[in-house]
Amino acid sequence: MKKIIFFITSAVVGITLFVGVILKVGLPSIWQTIVDFSFAKWFVILFLYALAFFITQYRWYLILRSLGQPVKLSQILPAKIVGFSVDYITPSPNVGGEAIRAMVLKKDAGVPLSDGLASVIIDKLMDFSYALPFLLFSIFYVLIKFSLSWKLIAGLLFISLLFIFLIAFFYYRTLRARDFFGSIIRFFQLHKLSFVAKVMDKIGAFELIVIKFFRHDRRTLYRGLGLSVLGGIVTLSAMWSIMLFLGLPATFLDVILVSTLTVVTFLLPIPGSFGSTETGEALIFSLIGFSPESGVAFSLIFRSVDFLKVVIGLLFLSHFGIKIGQTLFSKAPPQANGNGQNGHPLTTPTEPVK
Repeated sequence: MKKIIFFITSAVVGITLFVGVILKVGLPSIWQTIVDFSFAKWFVILFLYALAFFITQYRWYLILRSLGQPVKLSQILPAKIVGFSVDYITPSPNVGGEAIRAMVLKKDAGVPLSDGLASVIIDKLMDFSYALPFLLFSIFYVLIKFSLSWKLIAGLLFISLLFIFLIAFFYYRTLRARDFFGSIIRFFQLHKLSFVAKVMDKIGAFELIVIKFFRHDRRTLYRGLGLSVLGGIVTLSAMWSIMLFLGLPATFLDVILVSTLTVVTFLLPIPGSFGSTETGEALIFSLIGFSPESGVAFSLIFRSVDFLKVVIGLLFLSHFGIKIGQTLFSKAPPQANGNGQNGHPLTTPTEPVK
């Protein structure tokens, strides 16, 4: 019930933001900007986003192969696009689809849930690791370029330091064969909660797999990071193309700022970041010297491609017999089996992590 209330509340907040920015900027000017965007231009954007999507799909494929799972590229496509769809429509900070990806992968390719969850976590960590420099650069550029209140400055600095600490702490713990997620859970005493205590061993199971990957398969790690950079370049090219097609003389720095804001808005607990992205783009476009209606139009064009992926993902979700209501509001995530030792390097009786 609480999840339903939270979903409805967050959706209402998003709709309110969306209606507010449309009324503020003006629907006629936004609509005219979108109408002038031809289908041929939209197809170019669709191609670039599809290319970026398949690059990251191949990265996940390499990770799974590294974990000893002989999957085919065609087998992981449904799981990836379903995961994106669930991420998009759930009011969670870009983490709602991970368990669903593992579930679909198990149904379609027979990959154990522990390996599936571990591969998804590794995949996400590569995304965050590559994106962190762009995020920090954008934050510090905004701090230097624009006059901001001290509260906003403090907030941006806090976010920057938090991201730096978490990424550095993850690699520090993982490369020394010690648990990262488990240590955070214990630090905040969350393991004393009954529902958390029940899954501590399962968290240890997939964290062991993550540790082994980062410590012993550097070749796949570097290839994965390289693919992350390549996928990011293609995504930035798509965003740049939208801005150029809208008649905006955008620089590479402008694209970096817009892409960073887009990522940040997708971390907000609003389904599809509906309303928050449009509001944010209107503001950032105004700051960098473009019209707010072009920012909203940019967001809607960007969203149209995402919406197509969501529709395809929901069709796959139905194909695998997973109900959307169950996906959004179920109480229990997928289960994985395994062990992890609190506070010590993670090991199993038969295969120690060296």
